[in-house]
Amino acid sequence: MNAWEKYFLICSGFTVLIPVSITIMRFKMMVWPWRFLAILIFIDFLAEVIGHILYFLGISNHFLWPVFIPLEFSLILWIYKSELGILGIGRLVPLFTILFPVYVLVDWVFSKTDGLSSFPHFIEGILVLCLVMCYYVNCMRSDIDLHIDRQAMFWLSTGLCIYFSTNSIIFLFSNYIQSLSLHFFNKVWFIHAIFNILLYLFYSLTACLIPKKQNYIS
Repeated sequence: MNAWEKYFLICSGFTVLIPVSITIMRFKMMVWPWRFLAILIFIDFLAEVIGHILYFLGISNHFLWPVFIPLEFSLILWIYKSELGILGIGRLVPLFTILFPVYVLVDWVFSKTDGLSSFPHFIEGILVLCLVMCYYVNCMRSDIDLHIDRQAMFWLSTGLCIYFSTNSIIFLFSNYIQSLSLHFFNKVWFIHAIFNILLYLFYSLTACLIPKKQNYIS
């Protein structure tokens, strides 16, 4: 990896400051479904800070993933709870909130790698994409003109769809790619950084479009 690519990878994490700043300004007007997104953005910010510190210290950040992945998925799951409720499967949210962290914990305990295998990332991506598809199905079933381009949930779903549809494959084959070619692995991780930036930008747009408390309809 050349110096420019390293610089880009380091700087890409700072994009999270955009949604963090917007979320801080709008946090008081958010109702709880959207405060889960605010918490997720703050956790992303914390993960970026810790990850950068560990990088400069030459320490692997793999030990963070058994904590970060269940938190990320659980928060996304609760954001979508109202959409799932409309489709009649919202009652499964608490069950998945328990089962997925248990699965990640078991994988971490029995993993032969230095922290976590690639499968929890992949499984998380597939589950999040299922949540996004549920949202899109609900939109298509609705007879009400929702002005979808003004809906925070639409832009959040679009961002998650783009991010996890690409990065799920990257996560699944990351260890294999690394064993084949470190140069190719670095290029793939460069692509991952680009989609990470896009996700933070979609988070920023979502935070801007979140309706105020008094106008929110659950």
